[in-house]
Amino acid sequence: MSFEDSDVVRSAVRVEGFRDDEFNYQLIRALGVADYGGSTVGECLAVVAGITDGSPSSWAGAFERLARRVEERGRACLAEGHRVSARDHLLRASTYFRTAEYYAEGSSGGTARAGERSQACFSDAAGLLDPPVERFEVTFGGGHLPGYLIRPTGGPEEPRPTLVGVGGFDSSAEELYFHYGAPGAERGWNVFVFDGPGQLGCLRGNPSMTFRPDYEVPLAAVLDALCALDDVDAGRVALAGQSFGAYFAARSAATDGRVRALVADPPVVDMGRYMEAWVGSEVYNMKRDIRPEDVSGVPEDLMPRQMQWGIEAICSRFGVSSFHAWREAMGAYVLGELTGRITCPVLALVGEREGPEPRAQFDAFVAGVAGPVRPVVFRPADGAATHCQADNIRLAAQVTFDWLDDRLAAPPA
Repeated sequence: MSFEDSDVVRSAVRVEGFRDDEFNYQLIRALGVADYGGSTVGECLAVVAGITDGSPSSWAGAFERLARRVEERGRACLAEGHRVSARDHLLRASTYFRTAEYYAEGSSGGTARAGERSQACFSDAAGLLDPPVERFEVTFGGGHLPGYLIRPTGGPEEPRPTLVGVGGFDSSAEELYFHYGAPGAERGWNVFVFDGPGQLGCLRGNPSMTFRPDYEVPLAAVLDALCALDDVDAGRVALAGQSFGAYFAARSAATDGRVRALVADPPVVDMGRYMEAWVGSEVYNMKRDIRPEDVSGVPEDLMPRQMQWGIEAICSRFGVSSFHAWREAMGAYVLGELTGRITCPVLALVGEREGPEPRAQFDAFVAGVAGPVRPVVFRPADGAATHCQADNIRLAAQVTFDWLDDRLAAPPA
């Protein structure tokens, strides 16, 4: 039977992505958080039609327009007393503003304030959750690290196992809520997600707090603050790092005895090698140095817009003045002998389709840690083979928290 001539259309939506691989990944990333209310499939697919493939400014503008529409609906629901509807809309608006911010930096389309709106929408939605998610800031380096403390529903405020979610190059505390906060609280865990040095949520309030190789220092401040809380069991604290956050979390696990378990998704042992594989050796090793001001206004046929955006992003977040200065700085972002000092239990995750370099670093990490390690490779058939399982965060949450439960859920005898 053929439906080609049917007068009934059951799907007016066409499931289409982008030719640009990074655009496709960012779309999957936005779609993925639908698992915990961070987006809807229809809204994400509808916005694709307004984006020019490969154009960061087009992306930023289209997602920001969607975010504003969804936020307006949420504010209207709240004004009318529909708290659940308001919460749902504001959570999604937060995601769409964050998705816009990814390409808003150094872009004429969209606005640099998209990240602020993402944070504001999430903060307002957080107070409408049950129980409310607490805004929690950690004092550090003359400033603060903004974050959220998510607690389970019901029960006495007794000491519980606590997971700290550590994001990577372009993550946000608001996004980590959907990956770790919501699924962790369902399983009886306290979860703290935050923006650290170099991440945009931190840089907005602390412009001088750029990325640093010794991330165990800010993470020690986070653990100090959490372990002082009455409902945090200081003997059952775990770290879960995503992407570059896996490097950051691994440094803390190697140097801080309070870390009783580590999730690395995927493990990063050499950030410079990872970045070289991502951008390509020819670009990474180019002889000509480039500063952000050098690429402003350069025609796209001479330099792709994504490369212009990338130079601005890496220089601002790593606190360097040029591409060569950034490449030199990357030499310090290596785990090296610290890998062998990780003695706590480790869960190492990687997607089969992440590429040869992530898999090589995964294998090196698994072979190098001193403690017990469980390696997990997600297959395409799992629907979870992309970076940080953005395409199936429910499966990633099951694997992560079941493993954590088996090691830390019960208090020590």
